[in-house]
Amino acid sequence: MCIKFPLPQLSISPDDSFENALLMPGADPVLSKILQQFILNLRPQTRNLSVDQISSTLSSVLADTFKTSERTAFWDDERGANVDPFANLEGGFFAADWVLKLKILRLLVDVQLAHSTEVKNIIDRAWGVTQHKHKKRDPVNAPPDASDAKSQERLQLVPLGQDSSRKRYWIADDSPRIYVSSNPWKITATFQTISSTREEYLGVIESLKATAPRTDKKSKIEQAHLGLIEALESRVDAISAELARVQRVRRKIEQKQILMAQAEIRETRTRRQTRRPDYVYNDMESGEVGHFVLGSYQPHC
Repeated sequence: MCIKFPLPQLSISPDDSFENALLMPGADPVLSKILQQFILNLRPQTRNLSVDQISSTLSSVLADTFKTSERTAFWDDERGANVDPFANLEGGFFAADWVLKLKILRLLVDVQLAHSTEVKNIIDRAWGVTQHKHKKRDPVNAPPDASDAKSQERLQLVPLGQDSSRKRYWIADDSPRIYVSSNPWKITATFQTISSTREEYLGVIESLKATAPRTDKKSKIEQAHLGLIEALESRVDAISAELARVQRVRRKIEQKQILMAQAEIRETRTRRQTRRPDYVYNDMESGEVGHFVLGSYQPHC
């Protein structure tokens, strides 16, 4: 069973936001929100999670994880222990490359699934697991509705279907992103992205149609192939609506940035001078020239 780990609410497409955040150097607001939530899931009492403190707090969280003998993605066979990824990294988490960032985030997800009480409670409630099964069903702790982001339907990631070559097709949200994998239960399983845009999504459908079985009597796997095509086609309208929403949000963000830049320019232009003026006074009758400073006349000798 695969669990989709919910990310903090993002204003634009989660795929684009997350991938851009990984590639961008420096402290990105998307990654900052994700790290803040992950740290709070593991240390609910943490108070200072400002951007300049996240890396040091994260390093402390990982240090606690590495104290155990549990092997993580940072295990070193020669040392027989986990190696701190921040040991020789100047600038902290946000200075790392995207590979290391992703590796650390994956570790944090595993640690939360194993040790975070909050995350465990969310999963238990979604699957209807209760500690006191003899009690009557409690409406407060009942499994949430399917439309809820914390429901079993929204948390569980299952293949949308498989084609005639037994490749699994995975969908995570209403974006046109499609992932393809071999058998996910094998250690040699591979995942790859085959669609990121609406045009590519429609191209995948056409490719599947081109390889669809033509015989009247179809095997179970051939029926699954046709079912996959239908499932993909049923999502086209939702994808179009999601892409339109993302474009509207991006335009609002761009307009806000333009207005902020214009306001900054106006503030710069209208800013009063702090230097007092030095007036020059000409005495046309006497021919003497002097300076009038702060209301007093001082003739030149």
